[in-house]
Formats: sequence, structure tokens, C-alpha cells
Amino acid sequence: MTLEELVRAALAEEAKAEPGEAGAYERFLGRRRRGALAVAASTGLAVALVLALAVAGALVVRRGDGDQGQVAGPVVPSPTSTVTPATPPAAGATGGGPVETTLPAPPPVPVSPAGVVHRERQGFELTLPKGWKVDQSTTRSYAQFGQPWLVISPGGRRLSGNEERRITIHTAVTLPSEYPGKPVKGHDNLGGQSFSTLSGAKSSGRRPDGRLFTVGDQGGLVTYMIAWPYRCEPVDLCPEARPWRVLQLDVEGTGRQKGLKVRRLARALVDSIRPITNALPPTGATVAEEPGLFADAAVVVGRGGQGDYAWEMLARKGSGHDYWIETRRQNGELYMGELFTEQDDKNVAWIHCAPSKERVTAMLVSGLGSEAVAKVVLEVQGNPPVEVPTFRKKGFPFSFWVVAPLPPDARPVAFTSFDAAGQRIARGASFAGYPNCTP
Repeated sequence: MTLEELVRAALAEEAKAEPGEAGAYERFLGRRRRGALAVAASTGLAVALVLALAVAGALVVRRGDGDQGQVAGPVVPSPTSTVTPATPPAAGATGGGPVETTLPAPPPVPVSPAGVVHRERQGFELTLPKGWKVDQSTTRSYAQFGQPWLVISPGGRRLSGNEERRITIHTAVTLPSEYPGKPVKGHDNLGGQSFSTLSGAKSSGRRPDGRLFTVGDQGGLVTYMIAWPYRCEPVDLCPEARPWRVLQLDVEGTGRQKGLKVRRLARALVDSIRPITNALPPTGATVAEEPGLFADAAVVVGRGGQGDYAWEMLARKGSGHDYWIETRRQNGELYMGELFTEQDDKNVAWIHCAPSKERVTAMLVSGLGSEAVAKVVLEVQGNPPVEVPTFRKKGFPFSFWVVAPLPPDARPVAFTSFDAAGQRIARGASFAGYPNCTP
């Protein structure tokens, strides 16, 4: 489902259920960003839509598609970002066609007689504030769109024309450079990882148990991020972004004088919400975080070349519905990294320059294709075409190919992909990266 379809459906649902509402803030006012690579900075584009409410999502452009093979080259990066859906529309909501949820409806969130809610996979439990209950309907809608977030409100009611109060609670990953109390520079480029960031007037504080938190105050919406690192064992198999996990509370209905009570209630909740399971040092089997929060570890999909020109391609499943692809030297030096989706153009190529201390700089050309691509023919100006087989890796919906090394003054002009029967699939004539590798 596209972002536009989600937004249209959300607006239609809100307009139908809440006519006349003014000033209610929707959940996704916080911006999220994809981690980007060393050669190109990642960017986030905030999209705001107003219809008696504000809906914002971080929008990003990507491309994309990989059994390991020994092949005989490199690529360059492009800006990346992420698509964040608006408030999940109820099944059957219209606005350009029927909306289909991606996951089955989960059972209601269990609540103990004392009003305690446990969220084991996200490592927290809370006692509901007096008069507040779980908004089962909105919580279920989020879960059906892959967002296992807890929503509470007075009496468990959905937002309506005369009700603006609501708190959404979930784990997130924030930028290391913005982590509560202990910002760390130089770690923001975690390829394929989605980040949540704060907007508005910023401040910070400390809970009674010593955990630090940061606050973003936008007037009608206040967001808290509590330091909530993910604890797991063995550490070498844990997600790279685990130290940067936070517990995020998005508090709505905090504007003007009538919002002061909501602010006090939320602040008390920030202090009282309790860490459990994977938010505490492991004492046994680790409870896994919800799927999709962390990007998977990168795996090698193919290697080739020798000496100064030895290369490898790696891929990882991103924390959304994306795939992070990178090409680098086998010594770890990065040539490129880029974010792709299964829906992106699968006929992509890059040019990389591979300097050598012992020999001349060489050119490497690499690319992606659909899973049906069995070979690629690279056309080089003034030289015979080069034919190379593709290679794949289970779990990645792409074929990969590399041509290397080529002379630094080579001029690739086009590349054509073919299936196993020799039928042409696609032809491209543009290359990202560095068209000229001569010194």
C-alpha cells in the first residue's frame, strides 16, 4: 500500500468519525530517518497534511534487489529515507479504494485487575492512570499495519471531536547523536536502520531510577524518549542499534490551559513506567524485541577479485520494508551503500574507482536486477562488450552482478540484462557513481 493510499484512508476515517474536530494532533508528528552510508548523507522529508488534524510522516526515496557467488566490481550511494504511515485506517475505510490491512487483527491487550499492562517484547510494563484505559481499537489498528504500539486514553475511547487526550507508547531507535543523556557522535550511519527524532522545544530529565530522558514539546504534542537500551545475549548476535533503543511516549492533548493536567499525568507516567525483560540485564533466555524495529545484520551476498581489487557485496533487511545494499573492498572500505524496496527499479548500475598503492587505479562496475536476471552484458565504448553472470542470496529479492577490474579510462555506456533463456529483460544507460576514474 502506498503512502498516498494510507493518508487518504486515514483522512477519510478521521473526517467521518470526528467531524468538527479542531487542533487534534495525529501520532506521527515525529520524524524518522533511515540510517545512510558513508559516501552519502541520509535525509528525511517531513510531509504534513492538515484536515482538522496534522499527519506527518518521514518520506524517503529508494530503489532496489539477492545465493552467494564468486563473480568478477563496485557502486555509489544516493540519499535515503523512510515512509511512515499515517494513523492506521480502520479496515474498510475508503479514499481511493478499499483499504486492506497487512496483518490479522491481534487479540485485545490484556489488562490485569489492578490495571497493569505488560509489553514483554518491548521491555516495559505500566499501571494505567486513574480513569485511563487501553484504546483497544486504535492499538489493534496500529498492529495490523506493523506498528505494535500501545495506545491509552480516558476511558479507552478513540479521539473524537471533543476528546484530544491520548498517549501512544512504543519502543523506537533514536539517533546515537541524540540519545538521552549520552549522545554519541559518529554512529548515526547505521545502514538500513530507521530512527525516531524529536521535534519542538527540547529539554531533558532523569527518572527516579536514574534513567535519562529527553523531551520534544510542540505545544499540542509532547514526546518523551526514555533511555531503554535493548539487552540480549550473545552480544555478537545482537542488533547493531541495540544501545540506541528508547521508550517513546507521544502525548496528545497537551495544548493550552486544559492540557496542563495531561502534561502532569504524562510526566508521572514517565517516572513510573517500569523496565522488564529485555530492558534489564539478561538473567536467562532473552525476550526478543518486536520484529522490524532493528535492521538485520549485514550478510555477504558475493565476493570476487584479487589483491587491491578484491571486492564484496553485502545486504541486510532494513528495519522497515527495505533492503540495504552496499559494495566495498574486502578490507572493509566502503564504496557505496543504498536503500531499496522490492517495488523500486531493479535495473540499476554504479561505477566505482578502486585506487591501488601498487598498480593503477581500476574501475569497478556493479548493479542490481530482478530475480529473473541470469546474466548482464556491459557495453564499453571502444571495447568489446563484457558478459557477466549474476549471483543471488536467499532472502533477498534481487540478482547482483559485478564487472571488475576495468581500465580507469573505460567508458561504460549501457548494460542489458537477460534471463536464463537468453531473453532480454531490461537495458539501462545511466550509471551512478564516478564516470571518470583517471587520476
